[in-house]
Amino acid sequence: MTKIKSLATKHTLPKYQDIGETLIRQILAGEYALNTLLPTEKQLCEQFSISRHTAREALRHVEKTGLVERKQGSGTLVKRSTMPEQINQFINSVKDLLAFGQNTRFEVQVSDMITLDEQMAELLDSVTGQECIHIGGVRFEPHDKKPICYSNIYRRPHQDEVDEKLKDTKTAIYAVIEALDDKKIGKIEQQISACLLPEPLASQLGATADSAAMKITRRYYSLSDDDLILVAQSIYPAKRFSFTSVLYPNK
Repeated sequence: MTKIKSLATKHTLPKYQDIGETLIRQILAGEYALNTLLPTEKQLCEQFSISRHTAREALRHVEKTGLVERKQGSGTLVKRSTMPEQINQFINSVKDLLAFGQNTRFEVQVSDMITLDEQMAELLDSVTGQECIHIGGVRFEPHDKKPICYSNIYRRPHQDEVDEKLKDTKTAIYAVIEALDDKKIGKIEQQISACLLPEPLASQLGATADSAAMKITRRYYSLSDDDLILVAQSIYPAKRFSFTSVLYPNK
């Protein structure tokens, strides 16, 4: 059995995610061949002194990439040695949504102040002519480094430390992480729509201009006072991304 060594990350990850990411890297590096099995939950428990639940979540984390297939009683079988072209995002909670951002790499390309037109003012619960902080950049798949989407993030000035960090491309992403603490978020409004991929973004994403794309707009609100924390808009070229959620009947 391949010996697994947990790899340190820049930001501390939950134990299950750290182990899962290590398994993903090893699959992509060829340490687990196609149609071979990953370690069982029991083997992971013994090696890392973790609970069965943590081991199960680590394997589930790998499964979400599409690299493996899990079947009851048969183990976790390696089905791919490269990342799928399309990423599938499973969203059942605020935590799931924030985990996607933490699991990808966001390369900030621009940080500036913009003047709001009527449409943007409505989006930001503001008024036409006001200024807001804007950062834009490309989000990359962390394993094969392929571009996933282009994201624009907007925030009404709050005159705080987050504002100052957002204005610097070197610290902007850390400000976003700080602002989007799951313990501070009361709700997220989400809108998914179809659009055409504009030329400036197409070249950065390695896609065809005016081809089909998906735009996701999310408005994050504070738990304490229902204030709008920020707005994020991301455009995904066709076949780069799918969105999965599970709905349950009211009880």
